[in-house]
Amino acid sequence: MDIKFDNKKEARRVSTILRILVMLAIVPIGINYLWIETSDKMVEMAIWLFLIIVIALYYTGGFCYVEVEGNAAKLDVKYYSLFPFWREYKRIVIPVDRIKSVKVRAGLGNVGAALLICGRIKGRIATFPAVGLSACHKQHISALKEYAAHLSKLK
Repeated sequence: MDIKFDNKKEARRVSTILRILVMLAIVPIGINYLWIETSDKMVEMAIWLFLIIVIALYYTGGFCYVEVEGNAAKLDVKYYSLFPFWREYKRIVIPVDRIKSVKVRAGLGNVGAALLICGRIKGRIATFPAVGLSACHKQHISALKEYAAHLSKLK
């Protein structure tokens, strides 16, 4: 079974939505300090907490650009986080005969979904970092689940 996809369109759309959400979280802070200056600390703390939660979700939510190519010989996964800081291109290439397991971890909806790859490298079992699938379409996630099921049948 072969699999090949990338989530370029979905990643661009999700990245735009998350950037707008961060900007919408920053605007109340600016309004609070520049024009209104509320003396109520609970309102100020709620505004800051909303910004922190949005940024934490953006950073740890598994929003990645993902490019997957899998065939009978190897599994090739290229990805990078959509978070604008500390962005790093990563790649996992592993022959199919060295793969121990491939799992698609479910999340809350798509948020938190991840691809987990475990394989044998130089005689030892290696667990690769989780590849975030939060910015992927449901068809891509279901195709990955089918590919993982196909690989588990081969073992």
